Amino acid sequence: MIIFDTIVVGKGLMGAAAAKYLGAAGQNIAIIGPDEPDDVNKATVFSSHYDQGRVQRIIGRDDLWTRLNLESASVYGQLQNQTGIEFHYGVGCLYVSLHKDDVYLQQLPARAEQFQFPINLFDNGAALQNAFPDFAFPAKAKGNFEASPSGHINPRKLIEAQLAVCKQQQATVINDTVVLVEKKNEMVEVLTETGKKYTAKKVLLCAGAFANFLQLMERRLALRLKSETVLLAKVSEAEAIRLAELPALLYDLKTDELEDIYLIRPLQYPDGNWYLKMGCNLATDTIFSSLEAIQHWFRQGNSDRSLKLMKYALHQLMPAIAVEEYFTKRCIITYTETKTQYIGAIDDAVYIATGGNGYSAMCSDAVGRIAAHVILYDQFPAPYKAEDFTPVWEAKEP
Repeated sequence: MIIFDTIVVGKGLMGAAAAKYLGAAGQNIAIIGPDEPDDVNKATVFSSHYDQGRVQRIIGRDDLWTRLNLESASVYGQLQNQTGIEFHYGVGCLYVSLHKDDVYLQQLPARAEQFQFPINLFDNGAALQNAFPDFAFPAKAKGNFEASPSGHINPRKLIEAQLAVCKQQQATVINDTVVLVEKKNEMVEVLTETGKKYTAKKVLLCAGAFANFLQLMERRLALRLKSETVLLAKVSEAEAIRLAELPALLYDLKTDELEDIYLIRPLQYPDGNWYLKMGCNLATDTIFSSLEAIQHWFRQGNSDRSLKLMKYALHQLMPAIAVEEYFTKRCIITYTETKTQYIGAIDDAVYIATGGNGYSAMCSDAVGRIAAHVILYDQFPAPYKAEDFTPVWEAKEP
């Protein structure tokens, strides 16, 4: 029987990165998780990384997120060269806010100086319109533009690249779903949906929104699982070429129906078509508390109920865009109580790294490196501290 040094449960962005760093340290690794499902009705778990575009920003809402973003972006070039898989596109990222006293913008100059990262501030909507004529913003809008490496990443391809390195390191990559994790004779045994059993000295759980389900842990993490609806606007190849230099957008606005728009230029998807992606928080978003509710959302949730509203928001933002068809897509966001990832040890053999808070795609490599370091050395790599990522557990029922 093979006894792995570490089994990584979850083949998403965090898990694939952690497995890479564990393998680089010479560990015998297995990473177990399902591939993207061909039929959602037959899938048990799902992920939001089934996508072509995620925003890449560098300066985050605080020092911790900024450092994670910087560290992750710094390895993209090496990872692309090592694998020949392109996943990073440095078209820049534009942040725009309609709030009079935007704390992020107020803190931006000091944080930019601290991390030695250039910024380009705009004081009004006219200045933004002049610099980015494909967008339309109100006069009171203010913003900042970050140049490359800000832009966007392809999460499918990023995972593919991380797993390619894992395979170069002789890691075992398994397409299956772990449904049980338990301690046995000073080892950890995992059972998969297909009935296979695997044994390791340690296990790292990177199960995202599904961390509290499928008998992975005895306790439940304090997580808030929210539905996310994405609009895919199909455009012609000519329209995609016209918008090829469009930066990724983070638009901080709030209305009664929606808030916090994010948008990525038209990209070619696996079906060969070109789609502009736009997402936001909606007043109709749902909070999930069970596996069955999440499965129902991904399989047959009514995301089209927001189609009309999101189409209107897109055309208010980009009046000149020529769209051929519109589609909605269902995703999920995993929020933590601390608004940072949960990383740490559950006991002496089981560890967790989960809770993206909507921003972990852009810093997943650094999160994976930190989780791997904790497993290898039982401490966090400087300058990070355990209290930066302390897991919060649900209160036990009396």
